[in-house]
Amino acid sequence: MSRKPHYPNGAWPIEMRAETAAAYCDDPSVEAFLAKVKLGVYPSPCRQSGTLPKWHRAKLDQAIAHRHGLVVHDASLPTEDVAELI
Repeated sequence: MSRKPHYPNGAWPIEMRAETAAAYCDDPSVEAFLAKVKLGVYPSPCRQSGTLPKWHRAKLDQAIAHRHGLVVHDASLPTEDVAELI
């Protein structure tokens, strides 16, 4: 069974569940979006205990820009601390 992505009215949230992120990336289904996450096309979500996995809008924007050969040099984009990834 394929789940349709949900399009929010008016604005995209900065943090998105899989359904919203799939719609933001214009994927045909949530499953198609998650398959691209597994392939590395899109970044992995943030996972914290007690919360659903969520994608940050800026990370999705960067992945899409990179796929289209664009380089994003925006100092306002958040950065990750490597120590937190270890």
